[in-house]
Amino acid sequence: MNTLMEESFLDTENAEPHAFYDRVRARGDVVWDERMQAWLVVGNEVARAALQDDELFMHPFSTMQAGSAYAKIRGENPRSFFFLHGEKHHEMHRWWVRDLLSPQWVNRYRPAAIEPAITGLLERLEGRDEFDLVNDFITHLPVEVFARLLDLPRKDRAFLAELKQLNDNIAAFASVASALKLEAAEVSEETRRITDCAVAAAQKLDEILRPVVIDRATNRGEDMISRLWLGGPNIFPDWNEVDTLDACRRLLFAGIDTTTHALANAFYMLLTDADLMARVRAGGREAVERFAEEALRLNGTVQFRSRRVTADTVLGGVPIAKGQMIVVILMAANRDPKAFVCPHAVDLERPQARNHLAFLTGPRTCPGSGLARAELVGGLHAMLERYPNLHLSGGGQPSFHGFMMRSYGPLQVSTKAPATNTTSTGTQP
Repeated sequence: MNTLMEESFLDTENAEPHAFYDRVRARGDVVWDERMQAWLVVGNEVARAALQDDELFMHPFSTMQAGSAYAKIRGENPRSFFFLHGEKHHEMHRWWVRDLLSPQWVNRYRPAAIEPAITGLLERLEGRDEFDLVNDFITHLPVEVFARLLDLPRKDRAFLAELKQLNDNIAAFASVASALKLEAAEVSEETRRITDCAVAAAQKLDEILRPVVIDRATNRGEDMISRLWLGGPNIFPDWNEVDTLDACRRLLFAGIDTTTHALANAFYMLLTDADLMARVRAGGREAVERFAEEALRLNGTVQFRSRRVTADTVLGGVPIAKGQMIVVILMAANRDPKAFVCPHAVDLERPQARNHLAFLTGPRTCPGSGLARAELVGGLHAMLERYPNLHLSGGGQPSFHGFMMRSYGPLQVSTKAPATNTTSTGTQP
């Protein structure tokens, strides 16, 4: 096996991992991580090959020791999106991509959910010369959009903060499970605590959402819950309350944490490069859209996805045995010099700007990518328009934190014109 000596992907938690990714790539596109007991996949071509073959490189939740906890978190629903495979998964995925979160519906949700959420958050910042972009804007935007998409009866800040915290508890479990920490012979007490906390959070979210789900079974509108009830029977004729709850929490989980991290990373890149900030501002919304794709490619949100190999195979010239795990490092593949010219740099004119793996590829491509892009571009554009002098104020040093999902924070900013021009770093991490 091609080993990484004493280094492990696990050592990059709460740190910028890109230098580590380069060291892995120097050893090959597919490299063994002894501590994780898994193959790290960092090459763009081999990453795409693995993600596009959902049979040979299987979505692993149902085969993992973490599977029992995943089942509890999904309401013991074997029909959960997370556990489906084959044609039934394809049916479910097509429904989400072509109907529930299609470009047409995202365009309808933009003025109904995204723009009002952005406007309301900006109004709360009115009159403040300094604020933390993460705590005062970014973390609130996705959950406020979610509340509008589902047309929840309550949308007050205390209620939405509770939803966000419960979702964060589940996201913490997803990170340790995807990092294969529950597959180890000995599981730490902290990992067990995170798992128990996630199960309790999922149950609490079900309690909160269940009355609304039951009501929308008959009192329907154009909100997402109503549309789940409307379209679900086309997937399963006996579509029920459990299926609808599970789908609601999938939207919550997939749409809140990921968009929060993506926004934080994009703002960090602009705030630490004055030349880039000036170019994006000068180019208007079109430049913001192109920058958003580069931000997703370079830092994105989800660093990696794990897969189980279902048969002996060869990937990137490396023999891999049936049953072994691979960890497809999306953010390493997105900086592969064999796939991207000047892979570490922002290029606002990059051809095929969306040809990155931030939203995966193949049969498990993120169905909410259109909604995520709308929130990312909308949040960036509105903030830059409202505050032409936005810059880091020096209050708190941003750091790159997290593991499966990572972002920079805090982002303490000032809206006043700086006393002197901010010096550009000219590079992006």
